[in-house]
Amino acid sequence: MGRSDVIHGDRRGERRYDYEMELQFSYMLDGVQHFGSGLTADLSRGAVRFVADDPPPEGSEVELRIAWPYLLQNVCPLELIVRGKTKAVSERGTVLTIARYEFRTCGQRSFVSAATGTSGGGILA
Repeated sequence: MGRSDVIHGDRRGERRYDYEMELQFSYMLDGVQHFGSGLTADLSRGAVRFVADDPPPEGSEVELRIAWPYLLQNVCPLELIVRGKTKAVSERGTVLTIARYEFRTCGQRSFVSAATGTSGGGILA
């Protein structure tokens, strides 16, 4: 393949899933914990792209709490906890590279109170 050949399409290693879900996030900046909210734009095994009015700065260690759209055994709400570092921030959204993730059971109150810091503990581990 010569240098003038063009590679078309998405060349990322992981398949991305376009799915809009509510999320809350937190990060530390200069010793102060910041909270925000937004929506996922797409996600893959290795990254999450999300949009927010006031996104975390590039390079920040961030925890996302994503309201998962499916119930555990059709009864119990779930949230996806994702921890990682912001790789890029642009008008298309913020890309968070996933370092760790886990599903947790929760209620609606848990999702909201964790994002606002009213649950008695921060959402950063």
